[in-house]
Amino acid sequence: MNTKYDDPGTQELLDIASFMDPRFKVTYISSEKVEDIKSRIMSEMKDLAQKEGTHSENTEAQTMEPPSEKKTKRSLGSLLKTNPSPTPTASFMHLEQAVEAELNSYFFSPTIHSEADPLAWWKLHQVTYPKLTKLARKYLCIPAASSPSEMLFSTSGNVVTCQRTCLKPSKVNMLVFLAKNLP
Repeated sequence: MNTKYDDPGTQELLDIASFMDPRFKVTYISSEKVEDIKSRIMSEMKDLAQKEGTHSENTEAQTMEPPSEKKTKRSLGSLLKTNPSPTPTASFMHLEQAVEAELNSYFFSPTIHSEADPLAWWKLHQVTYPKLTKLARKYLCIPAASSPSEMLFSTSGNVVTCQRTCLKPSKVNMLVFLAKNLP
């Protein structure tokens, strides 16, 4: 039997969402996939940090004053001098170590109670895990099941009957909202 969860991409997405939930982490992920999930999350954290780094560099460059109109004469020696700046590999290594430390800190932290709110936990720990918090926002918005949307479509089918086919969409939205939210 073929299910919608047989696709490896879908399963990986669900595993990442489970890993980002502090109630479960690796509880429901098969042990052979844990390292793959961790490396995928590390890769996304690095990409996120690099995008933030280039964004902050761009905003700094925009806020700087434009160069003055007066040009100074430069000597050949000043052209050959190099500015002492960190090498790209050194900054990359520092970034990789920071990302790995943040991920390992989260990984080895204890799971929270199964009835606790994971979003409240992430809000509380956003200073401790800044990059992971952004990924949690990305992955925890994925619903674990399609039942809520299916129940909503069922309610919509009960609201829009053969006698009510001329209802405007705004009225249908209001009636469905009332049907789902009134006791």
